[in-house]
Amino acid sequence: VSAFSQLANADDDNRARRNIEGVWLVTTTPRNCATGMPITPAAFEGLFTFHKDGTMSVWVQNAAITITRSQSHGLWQRDLGRGNYAFKFIHLHYDGSGLYSGKQDASGTLALNKNGDEFTTDSTTAFYDVSGNLTGIGCGNAVGKRYDWDE
Repeated sequence: VSAFSQLANADDDNRARRNIEGVWLVTTTPRNCATGMPITPAAFEGLFTFHKDGTMSVWVQNAAITITRSQSHGLWQRDLGRGNYAFKFIHLHYDGSGLYSGKQDASGTLALNKNGDEFTTDSTTAFYDVSGNLTGIGCGNAVGKRYDWDE
């Protein structure tokens, strides 16, 4: 491998780390929307994938939720300021017999650290029933760690 190609690969790696494109291991901690206090025992894990075209895929597993969720799909965009982003995603809910029971729509802001290998989020989630009526609001914060070849 030539020094030029090593330099080019290093430049590509640095460029990639300046944005959120890629796969992230995420821990989300719900919080009380009124007080801001974290609900640490309810924390759950997930995977976020930010695609180059501004779409995203999300998979989360929350043991406290007894419904079945679809894969989440969403959108992301760069906001003002380096490393600042906005995102939103949606997933559908199904009851124990597999019938559609509503949806969950999450949105928030994301701040990428200067190394480009971690992020933090602040988000709000709206819950809707089958008829589209709002049934609840949830808040949360997440920490993401870039899933990389070094893992």
